[in-house]
Amino acid sequence: MDDSRIGDIVWKVFEKAKERSVSKAKSALANQIANEITEKYKYIHPKTLERAYDRYINKKRKQGIPQGESIELFCRYLGFENYAEYLKKHPIPAKEIGSKKGGIIKSKWIVIPIGITFGMALMIYGIQKWSTNNQINYFKEENCMTWADSLYIRVSCTTGPLSKYGTRIEPLDEKRIENFKKVEVTAAYQFFTKEGKPLIWYLKNKKGEIEYFTAPGLHPVNEETLRKITEGIIQKYVPIHATKEDSFLK
Repeated sequence: MDDSRIGDIVWKVFEKAKERSVSKAKSALANQIANEITEKYKYIHPKTLERAYDRYINKKRKQGIPQGESIELFCRYLGFENYAEYLKKHPIPAKEIGSKKGGIIKSKWIVIPIGITFGMALMIYGIQKWSTNNQINYFKEENCMTWADSLYIRVSCTTGPLSKYGTRIEPLDEKRIENFKKVEVTAAYQFFTKEGKPLIWYLKNKKGEIEYFTAPGLHPVNEETLRKITEGIIQKYVPIHATKEDSFLK
């Protein structure tokens, strides 16, 4: 998914909030938006809004891209059924290649002398054609992903807000697809590098069970921040004996 499109959505969300808020401060707007979304649709933490504000409006790129479920809620706040509907109703014009506030990149048409050559005209036509085709392909190809039990898989962005697994459709992240997986572990598992850096992150779910993942970030279902594995957690929760399945996963 185009990060600039998310930026446009975030900018519109905060602009909408400003229209009916006395305070224009980030935290006040984030709380207002979070309360409205939670009341109408589903709970969202104000910090999620603040992080999005910092990334796309304050230009603090160290902040991560919002999770797919959060983007879906942003779109619903703006009056759309989901992210896919937002894309359909806001196609990217062929001339948008410069910059715009909120993270969207646009540019103005280049002024060309009247004596423009036929070759230049063909080049401009080609750029427009390429942009249109790629925009259409976005909806046809698997440019989104969803969590499928223990890993992310590619899916079409028009599948809907939820996949057949009951998990949300998220913007495609190649690194997350490749590196982020849920695994079963035993005491024989390699939890750290030779330098002592963690190779596993964990979170206790609502059932009290510990879930283990191969990369840091947010839990793919409840969006809680995963924690680095420690020797204490290994001693307390990790089974002692390895199974054939565990050995295969390693």
